[in-house]
This record gives sequence, C-alpha cells and structure tokens, in this order.
Amino acid sequence: MTSRPVVYETTHRIAFSELDPFQHVSTGNYARYFTDHRMEGLAKYAGWDLPTLGTLGFMTWIRRMEIDFIRPVNADQEITITSFVREFRGPDAMIECTMTDAAGTTVATCLMVVAHVDARTRRATDWPAEHAALFFEPED
Repeated sequence: MTSRPVVYETTHRIAFSELDPFQHVSTGNYARYFTDHRMEGLAKYAGWDLPTLGTLGFMTWIRRMEIDFIRPVNADQEITITSFVREFRGPDAMIECTMTDAAGTTVATCLMVVAHVDARTRRATDWPAEHAALFFEPED
C-alpha cells in the first residue's frame, strides 16, 4: 500500500504588473507562481519557513521545471495552485503542480524536479527518509 501525498494548495489574484501586452500573465511569472506556491506550502504544511530552512543542514534546489501553458490567465483572475510530491528518485523529488481558474479549469501544469543538497558539501544527496515522509500522509 502506498501513502497518499500531502497536497499543497494556494491561491493568487493576478495583478496588472504580471501581465504582458496582450493582457495575459507573462510567461516568466508562471515559474515564480509555482516556486512561491511550493515555498508557501513548505512553510504551512512542513514547518519549513525561510528561517527554519537555514537551520536544517540541507538546501533544496529546483533542478528543472517543465511548464505546460494550456489556457491564458488574465488580469484580476484568481488562480489556485495545487501540488504534491509524486515520487523520490535519489536526490530528486518529482513534484506535480496544477494551476486552475475559479471554475476549476486547468490553465497550466508544471513538473518540478527539486534536489536535496547537503549544505556542508554542496552536493546532491538522496532525500533522507524522515524528510521524504513529511510529504505523505501518515499511514494508519
């Protein structure tokens, strides 16, 4: 039996400064939304806020982001982002992210690969079991 992943959820209202000349969210903001979403989720769900992250003895590094742009996002629109760790592969956490509009329609998806990096050696290391466990619901 596999454990259910903890699903992070955040919302954001699109501001004027985040738009391109066509009144859609500019491309670079999607990466920022997904990254900020994960950081907000780490603080809320795992207790890893910025001050705490500096004391843990490891760092996380976004190794790769693959973003699929499905529908345009417009000014003053509210979006919801959900994400979860799908699996761990050695030093990499494979994180699936979905951005939806207020009607629940998917507007973008992202696969984020986040590496666990030893703070002392600055080298990628496998995710320790106790850290990986924080991303899954406790088994009964």
